[in-house]
Amino acid sequence: MKGRLRSKVWWPRIDKDVEQLVKACKGCTLVGLPNPPAPMKRRELPAAPWIDVTMDLMGPLPSNEYLLVVVDYYSRYKDVKNYKNITSLQIIKMVKEMFSRLGYPISITADNCKQFVSEEFRSFFKECNIKLFSTVPYWPQIIGEVERQNRDILETSSYQPDREEGFKRMFVGVSSNV
Repeated sequence: MKGRLRSKVWWPRIDKDVEQLVKACKGCTLVGLPNPPAPMKRRELPAAPWIDVTMDLMGPLPSNEYLLVVVDYYSRYKDVKNYKNITSLQIIKMVKEMFSRLGYPISITADNCKQFVSEEFRSFFKECNIKLFSTVPYWPQIIGEVERQNRDILETSSYQPDREEGFKRMFVGVSSNV
């Protein structure tokens, strides 16, 4: 609009006047470009392993299994367990076993599935003095690291005739490379 106007007329402050006119024009704001979204803030890398951890629940898979995937943001170490039926108590049991091997993290980020937002789950983490962060619903990109690992897990396990054995082989390879 400024270019077309400048080719016909000119006055001092023409650009600012046109910008103000366009901002005040209802039709112009309806068809104009929306404001660009704010830039995403990158998650800072923790200072050491096992400080900041994320977890996600995948499933149900075609075999009616669920996978609990836990990923360390610093080292990208992942721990995966599969279950037929997944409850908050089963997740707590698995997490206790994992903490006995690796220690307590400072914080855990999880999505909003019902097992992660249950009262027993929250109270367990409060007892362990671990900060539990929930993500924004329906926006899996916020825990992108675990979502990326989920995709790799599904791709790798789809080539194995025995899914359970495929998971075991895959995690032996992953653990030996961390």
